Amino acid sequence: MSEPLVSVVVPCYNHEKYVRECIQSIIDQDYQNIELIIIDDGSKDGSVGKIKELLSTCQKRFTRFEFRSRANQGLCATLNEAIVWCQGKYFSALASDDILFPHKTSVLVQHMQNNPNCVAAFGSISLIDDQGVEKGRRISSSKYKFDDVFLLKAELPAPASMVDLQSILDAGVYNECAKIEDWDMWLRLSRSGEKTLEILPCVLAQYRMHATNTMKQHDIIHEGLLSIAQQYQTHPLYSRVCCVLNCVRLRNLAAVRKREAMPLLANLLLNFNSYRELRFYQGVLYLFFKW
Repeated sequence: MSEPLVSVVVPCYNHEKYVRECIQSIIDQDYQNIELIIIDDGSKDGSVGKIKELLSTCQKRFTRFEFRSRANQGLCATLNEAIVWCQGKYFSALASDDILFPHKTSVLVQHMQNNPNCVAAFGSISLIDDQGVEKGRRISSSKYKFDDVFLLKAELPAPASMVDLQSILDAGVYNECAKIEDWDMWLRLSRSGEKTLEILPCVLAQYRMHATNTMKQHDIIHEGLLSIAQQYQTHPLYSRVCCVLNCVRLRNLAAVRKREAMPLLANLLLNFNSYRELRFYQGVLYLFFKW
């Protein structure tokens, strides 16, 4: 085929309720030259059975197709296992509870082809609940470089992502010790001053919000972000980034764990960088006015 091959990877863990709809959204892409690898990472529910219902369709639809089921190894190990199998020019990972719109792949391939300095492209996203009801949209149009990503100015929606596969290999694939694997990868991809991460205003995927989303686990997220930031301690922005992470922590704690938020606020009040961050002011408002 004249179209570049796109590698789509679905790591599945305990998403019996959603995984069939996720895979169907990849089958329904209007872009043809796709290879798909699905790895069930030791699910304890009926996910494997739901995946097997679509095996015949996947084998007919995709240029290459692979399905694996094995004991749990974690998300980053699963992504790295898939990358070894992939042969595409571009790489997209999709959580098994998220959904693509039919034009997602074709839109991002065209953008990547037309913008050689773009190492990763993203669409905007629709936010849905457990039942698939839309709760809002996050729409943006920006180009980001390393400093923007490091300072958490770049909101890059993973479900609507497409990345140059060779750049992932050059960056050293996914760090299996990282808890926030996306941020770690976006930082490594953008370390070259020429490369950009670009988000488009068209809505290309649905991100599902529910109780098991990692983004709900604020303590784990904070620790994971700090550990990644520590890899860049010699960077001139490191102290400011630590302040930004603490401002995020304040905002997350302020509404629900106010006693823990108070000493953090006291420390942030002494840090000049706090006053440059919107999240600091959000945290103050939540602390005193949200009950």
